[in-house]
Amino acid sequence: MRRDCSLLLRSASLRSLHDIIVALGLGADAVSPYYMFMTVLDESVKPLVNLYSALTKGLEKVTSTIGIHELRGYGRLFSSIGLNEEVADYLVVVNFFGSNELAYNFEAMKEDALKRAEDFQNEKERIGKIFHLFPRIWKAIGEVASTGDYSVYREKITEQEASNPTTIRHLTRLKKAETLVSPEEVEIGVGDHSLPFVIASMSFGSQNEIAFRAYAEGADRLNMISMNGEGGEIKDMLGKYPRTRGQQVASGRFGVNAELLNSSNLLEIKIGQGAKPGEGGHLPGSKVTAKIAEARNATIGSDLISPSNNHDIYSIEDLAQMIHELKTANDQARVAVKVPVVPNIGTIAVGIAKAGADIITLSGFDGGTGAARIHALQYVGLPAEIGIKAAHNALLEAGLRDSVELWADGGVKSAQDVIKYMLLGANRVGFGTLSMLAIGCTTCRGCHLDTCHVGIATQIDSEAQAKEHGLRRFVPRQFDQAVQGIMNLFTAFGNELKSLAASAGIKNLQEAVGRSDLLEQIKGNDLLDLTYLLKPLEIGQIMHQKEAAASLASAQLQVAAGAEYLDAVDEELHQSREFQAVTAEQRVLASRVSCHRVRGRLDGSYRKLQPLTLRYKGSILGNGLGAYNTDGINIEIDGGGQDGVGKTSFGGTILIAKSPGKDGGFYNGYVGKGFGYGAQKGLLVAQGNADARAGIRLSGADMIIGGLVKKPIPEKEFGNIGTNANIKGFAFEYMTNGRGLVLGDPGPWICAGMTGGVVYLRHQPEMGLTKEAIARRVAKGANVSIETLSAKGISDVKELLANYIEMVKNHGQESEAADLALLLEHPEDHFIQVVPVKEQADPAVSTE
Repeated sequence: MRRDCSLLLRSASLRSLHDIIVALGLGADAVSPYYMFMTVLDESVKPLVNLYSALTKGLEKVTSTIGIHELRGYGRLFSSIGLNEEVADYLVVVNFFGSNELAYNFEAMKEDALKRAEDFQNEKERIGKIFHLFPRIWKAIGEVASTGDYSVYREKITEQEASNPTTIRHLTRLKKAETLVSPEEVEIGVGDHSLPFVIASMSFGSQNEIAFRAYAEGADRLNMISMNGEGGEIKDMLGKYPRTRGQQVASGRFGVNAELLNSSNLLEIKIGQGAKPGEGGHLPGSKVTAKIAEARNATIGSDLISPSNNHDIYSIEDLAQMIHELKTANDQARVAVKVPVVPNIGTIAVGIAKAGADIITLSGFDGGTGAARIHALQYVGLPAEIGIKAAHNALLEAGLRDSVELWADGGVKSAQDVIKYMLLGANRVGFGTLSMLAIGCTTCRGCHLDTCHVGIATQIDSEAQAKEHGLRRFVPRQFDQAVQGIMNLFTAFGNELKSLAASAGIKNLQEAVGRSDLLEQIKGNDLLDLTYLLKPLEIGQIMHQKEAAASLASAQLQVAAGAEYLDAVDEELHQSREFQAVTAEQRVLASRVSCHRVRGRLDGSYRKLQPLTLRYKGSILGNGLGAYNTDGINIEIDGGGQDGVGKTSFGGTILIAKSPGKDGGFYNGYVGKGFGYGAQKGLLVAQGNADARAGIRLSGADMIIGGLVKKPIPEKEFGNIGTNANIKGFAFEYMTNGRGLVLGDPGPWICAGMTGGVVYLRHQPEMGLTKEAIARRVAKGANVSIETLSAKGISDVKELLANYIEMVKNHGQESEAADLALLLEHPEDHFIQVVPVKEQADPAVSTE
C-alpha cells in the first residue's frame, strides 16, 4: 500500500530546516510547515517567497553534501544522542549513549510540545536564548595569551562548564590518584615534539598573512605541529619549518603541487571538516588579493570554490591510491587523513589505516570555521568524543592501533578538554579557533565577510584599506606580539596539562592514551548514559587479532604483485627513458621523477636541470600517471592512461596519443576520470576521449582533448548525452584559471562552478554540434557565457591547435593533422569560447 499513496506531514512543530529534513528522512513525501510561513506573513508576498527559496536551497544543500541527487533518495541519514531507547527503536536510528532510563522519551516529547504551544500563545513569552560559551571566555583566553597565566582562565572555564555543560566531556571528571605525582615528572611530548597540541589547518586566504605566519612561527618555537590549510604556501615559507609544519591537500587542490608536497614531510588529506561535513570551501573573491592569487595560482578577485570530495575519492581504494600518490611525490612523508565524525567512524578509521595512512584526524562537529552555515554548525556531524572512542577501539580490535596516530579536534577550549580527549584515545589534540583567539580573535562569527576588525580573517592590512571597506574600527595584528600570544597560550596549556596528568597519577601521557577508566560521569545521568564511553576495551579481547594484522604486511601499491616498478631505481630518475607495452599494473609513474627533481630545490632551481622525456609506446598506464608533474618532465604515451593523469601538474607536458594498430589505423588515446585535476601549469593532451571530470579545478594549465564526433548528434536529445560524448560529464568544473580546447562533444554538465579561465569548444553544425547543442551541455547552475571568439580567443586557439597538430604529426597521423590544419585558417568559424560571466559566485553559499 505504501507505494500507492503519499504521506503529507502538516505540523506547526516543523520550525527549521533540520526538522523538515528529519521528517522527510523518516518517510514523509511532503511537508507543510505552515506556522513557519504564518510567522513571516505580512502584507507583501516577498517574505513567503524568501522563506520558501531558503528552505528549498537548504534541502538541496543537505542532500548534495551527502552526494544525493534527488530528495527521494534521502533516508535515515542521521543519528541521535541521548534518546530513550523506546524512541530510538521506534525511529530505527543510531542512538549514542542511550538507555531505557533516560528522560527523553515519548512522554517528555509530548510535554515539550504542549509547553511550546502554550508559550507560543502567551504574548509575554520571549524566545529563549541559545547559550554560547565563547562570548563568555574569549577575553579570558586573551589574558592567557598576553600573560601566560592559566589560573584565572581555569576558574572561568570550570565555572562555565559546571553551570552550563554543553559537551559530553562536561559531564565527566578526572579521577584523582591515590599516589601523587609531581607535574615536573610528567612527560607530555609525542615523538619528536614537545607538546601534544596541533594548530589545526587554516589556509592562507582564510587567514591574514601575519596571522598565518604567526601560527607557523609560534608552533615551531614551541616544537609542536602547525598545519597549513589547503591554499598554497607563501614562497619564503616553503621548507622553512621542516620539523613542525604540515601541508594539507583538500578537494580544491589550491596551491598543491610538487613544491608544496616536498616542503614538508607531513601531508594531510582533508576528506571533510567536522563543522561542515560533505562541503568544500568557498573563498570569496574579495579575499583573493595578488598574494593569495599567487599562492593558489588563481585570478585576483575571483571566487575560489572547493568541490566536495567525491571527485577522486569514492571509496577506501581511491583514498589508498591518493595516499600512495602523495607518498610517491614525497617518499619521506607521513600522511594524515582528516575525517568528520560520523556513525561507523570506527570502521572508517580501520579502512583509512589499511589504506596506508600514518595519522587519522577526527574532526568533531563543535568548533570549526566561523564561515560555516548555521545549519551545519548546529546540526551536522557528531561530537569528537564519540569518534575518538569508536576509532580507538576499532583500531585496537583490528590490531592496527600501534600503526597510526589518532588526532582529534573540534571545540577544544581547555587543558581539561585535552586530557579527556587523550584518555578517550587521542594522541594529539588540535586547536583552530583557540589559536585565533590567542592572537586577538573576538569570535564574531563573520569570517567569510572579509570585515574582520582585528585583521585575522581578512586580507585588509591597513587602517586606510579598512576605511575603504567601510570598517569603523580596525586593529591590525603585530607579528611578534601574535607569535608571543601563541607561545604563551600553549605553554600555559602545556603546564596545566602536566598538572592534570599528575593529579591522575600519570607520568607519561602517551602511555595513558585510551585510559578512559580514569574518567567518571558526575552529572547528567538522566540525559546520557556514558558507560560505553568510559569503559576501556579489555586487552584480552584483542590479542587474537594481532596475528591477523601482522599478515597485512604493507605491500607496495605502485604495481600488482610480481611486477617490477619502473621508477624504483633512484639513479635512473634523472634520465630520459623509453618503454614498450607497459600495462595498467604500473601506477603513479613519473611522480617519483618529479619528487626527486624538486626535493632540495624549492627555490625553483630544479627548472634549470636538464629536461628529460619519458616515452611509453603501445602502453595503457595505471592510475596517477604524471601526478604532481613539474617543469622539465615531458611524458609521451602511445596508448592511453587511466584515472588521475596529470593531477595538480606544475609544469611539463603529458601527451597521450593514439597507438598504431595492426591494420594501419590508430586507436585509443583515452584517459580516465579526473584528467588534469587541479593542474596549475604545463600542457596536458589526450588525443582520444576523456572520462568524467576532465579539467576539474583547472588552475592555470593548458588542456587539449582531441576526441572527435563520430556520428551526428540528433537535434533533439532526451538524456544520455554523455554516452556518445567525447568527455563523459562534468568537464571543467570549478575551473579558476587556464585554457581548455575541446575538438569534439564536451559532454553534459560542463563548467559548473567555473569562476576563471576560458574553454574553447568546437562548433560543428554539420555534425549536430550546434550552439544550441553546446548550450544544452552547460551545467544548469553554471554562470558562464557562450561567445564568439575574441581576438585573444583566436590567438589562443591557433596556438593550442597548432601544438596539437604538431603532436599528431609526430605520432605518424598525417591525415588527421591535415584535416585539423584546415581549422587554423578561420578558427572563429569553427570554435566558440565559454567564459565565466563574473568571477564571483553566489555569496549566499559562501562557506570558506
